[in-house]
Formats: sequence, structure tokens, C-alpha cells
Amino acid sequence: MSAPRLRRALGPVSNAVLWAAAVLGALSLVLALATVVAGVQPLIFRSSSMAPAVDAGALALAKTVDAQQVEPGDIVSVVNSDGVRVTHRVVKVDQGAGDQVSLTLKGDSNRSPDEEPYLVTEVDRVVADVPYLGYVADWLASPWAMFAAGIVAALLVVNLWSRWSRSDGGAGLVGAGSGASAVVLVALVVASVTPVPRTEAYFSDPATVEAGTVHSHDVQIFDWDTTPCTTNDDGSVTLRYKVVSPSYDMTWYRGPKNGTISDAPFLTITPPSSQVGDVVETRIDRTTLAAGEDPFAQGTYVVAGRSQLKGSATEPWLSSSHRYVEVTADATTVRCGDINLPPTVEVTAPRDGREFGSQTAAELEVAAACSGRRAPCGTTTDTNGIYSVEYRLQRENWLGTQCWDPKLDAILPPGYYAAGCGEWRPAYTDPQAPTTDGSTVKWRIPIGDGGPGTTFNQSGTYTLYVRITDNASPTREVTEHQITFTVD
Repeated sequence: MSAPRLRRALGPVSNAVLWAAAVLGALSLVLALATVVAGVQPLIFRSSSMAPAVDAGALALAKTVDAQQVEPGDIVSVVNSDGVRVTHRVVKVDQGAGDQVSLTLKGDSNRSPDEEPYLVTEVDRVVADVPYLGYVADWLASPWAMFAAGIVAALLVVNLWSRWSRSDGGAGLVGAGSGASAVVLVALVVASVTPVPRTEAYFSDPATVEAGTVHSHDVQIFDWDTTPCTTNDDGSVTLRYKVVSPSYDMTWYRGPKNGTISDAPFLTITPPSSQVGDVVETRIDRTTLAAGEDPFAQGTYVVAGRSQLKGSATEPWLSSSHRYVEVTADATTVRCGDINLPPTVEVTAPRDGREFGSQTAAELEVAAACSGRRAPCGTTTDTNGIYSVEYRLQRENWLGTQCWDPKLDAILPPGYYAAGCGEWRPAYTDPQAPTTDGSTVKWRIPIGDGGPGTTFNQSGTYTLYVRITDNASPTREVTEHQITFTVD
């Protein structure tokens, strides 16, 4: 085929490709202009807890308003204490200090409100949304979009050369393609410089936690120090535990041994240090333990500690887990008794902070340490035995946030899915949990059948959360552990 005939044959195809790209590019230009000129904030929804009102993949437009204008029923976007943007429906509005308003939010698909009230002076209120358009906007801000821009640039050069070199009367059509090329090139560059923010419509039912942190906003329990309780010469006890977050206080509850622990705390401690891992010492004497109860009965008491989110304007948001210690109170003193320490946990592979140069490197290293399985593994021990080992494996890359689902009882293949990131999944254990003695339990992440046989099938930043519960009764202790690694 001659060169002119080849150009005529390919001309309509290349122009169609260019104009399709121009439409996508124009979308990015409109979003950028809406942000700058109209003050509208585009948001891409990455999960489905606002379904059916707003589903995953939708593109929403939000306008910044004074928090005093917000009413129950509005869908608003806020940033939580971990710096993650959350978009949920307002179910309750309370006046805070000064201009602050305390908002209680809830995803339409969630059974309960978020575990964090949001103290705000202004919010982004959703005014419109379009299903599926978020996927397109997300792609426009990805490295693939810039790759596409390079292809379009090459097509632009070819079209310009074609227009200059041919004389068969088709310059108008080629010129149109060149115009499309210019539009999409500019638009893709704008999109790459000003990506659309992603927002989480978190799943936050009490039994689940959400991707991004160990929680949607689940409050994480603190850890004991190496010497959790000591009896002092003055008849008091000192409890020692570690700061888990600068956002938390520690609250202490009590109840008679084998009885009911009170819902009302007898002591709330604001740690003097906000440095994670610093040890906090809390002195408890008989008067503190009695908390005004007169007469206060002698006997053995269970003292239970929980983490509490600071700044709650309405109800306190507490960790679901406790830390327990027994103390014995007589007429004038308090003494340390039994204490159930939480399980220990170790991640064998991959190591925290590990950077793998390729997926193959990750697979080989993990398989060598995990009995041939190309998925994270580790060990755990507790003198009371292990009741359960649960995990969440999350990946962040240009596709957004996805979580590993082995699909053990499903038709779909195992892999990373945008849905289900709020679910703790059971790990495989050897011996099978629950156990009743202090022997070491090996655990690993299940791979499932029919899939790629690896949990490292794409590059990205991976975060593994492990939650282990001991088999003590009735006061089971929980350990939460987190590691992050990258695969190039």
C-alpha cells in the first residue's frame, strides 16, 4: 500500500483516538477549573459504605461551607485525626467550643456511626455526584495518563508531518486531529499536576476496622510496659503502660473479681508525654480505687484500662479491647495481684520497612522464610494459649487502596479488591487455634486457590495489620501489630 493510501486509512482511526483522549482530557480541565474558579472540590470515592447514595468509583463535587450551616442528612467530607479524608452522612450536630461544631457521621451502609466525632469549623459539603466517573478521573492522575500523553504527542507529530507533506485535500481532518492532540496534551499535564483527592467512605461497624490505619476510626489499645504493676511501700500500686497515640487518653474501670466491671471510669489519665512508646506511670491508692464509694468493700478487684480519643464533645470513643490487672484492697492499702499479659507476636517475613526491588524478589524472600508460601507469616505465643489470629493486608498504588481477599469460599479468584477493606480475616495457624497451652503458634496469610499464588502480584506500598487474642477466660487480652513494606 502506498504512503498516501496508508495515511488515508489510518487518518480516521488516529483522529478518533485523539478525540476520545481529548474528551478525557477536557474532563480533567473542567475539574481543575472548577476547583480554582468555582471553589468546588472534586472527590473520588474509594469504598462503598455510602451506597446506595454514593457508590465506590463515583466522582463527587463538594463545596466548602461554614460548619454552622451543616444539618443532619448532609453528606460532608472531613479529615480525621490520622490525616485521612472521610466522606459520610451527618447524623448528629453538637455545638463545640467557640466556632467549633461536633459532627457525628455515619456511612449509609454502616450499622453504627463513625467511632470519632469530628470537631470542625468548616467542612466540604457534597453537592453532586456522578457514578463511575471517579475511575476515569483517577486514571487521568496516574502515571499511565502521562504515558498516554507521550503517545498522543507522538501522534501529534505524525499528524503535523502528514498535513505538511500531503496534498490530497485532507488537511482539514488532520488539522482537527491536531487540535484534539493539543487539548489532551494540555489536559493530561494539568491532571497530573493537580490530581483529584481520594476520599474514604469508611466501613465502621463495631466488628470491623477500615483500611488506611488499623481502624476506620477504631481506637487502638495501649500496651503494658515490661513491669506492668508494682506494689509501693505506702500501700499504693503503680501501673506502667505505653503511649500508643498522642490523640488518646487512658481511662480505668474496676469491678469485683468474677463480677461486672463498671461502665463508669474511676480514673482518666492524660499522658504527660505525647511520644508514642513512652512509659506512663499511674499511681492508684485505696482512695482512688474507691472513687467516692463509701463504704468500699475489701477484696480482689479487676482494674481494666482502655484508650480514649481526646476531644470528644459528645460520647467518648474507646478502644474495643482492654488491659486487665487484678489488685487486692484491704482496709488501708492496695496490692498488685495477677495480671494477664497480652500475646507476643513476631512477623517472620517480610520485615517492617523492607523495600523489594521487584515482585519476584519479594516472593523469593518471603517464600524462603515462610515454608514455600509467598505470603506473610510469623509466630505468636501466650501462656494461656491463642484464641485467634486475624489479619488485614492492604496495598496502596496508582489504583488506589485495595485489600487482600483469599476468596476461600467464593467463586471469584483471590486477589486485591476495593471492597472488604474493613474486615479482619482469619489467618491460618499451626497448630489450629484456639490452643490451650503456651506453645508457639505459627500463622500465615492464606493465599487461596485459583489465583496468582502470591500476595505480591503488583507493585505498591503494603501494610499488614495483625490482631492476636489470647485464650484466657474471661478477660482475653489482644495484641495489635503493624508492618509496612514496599514492592517496586
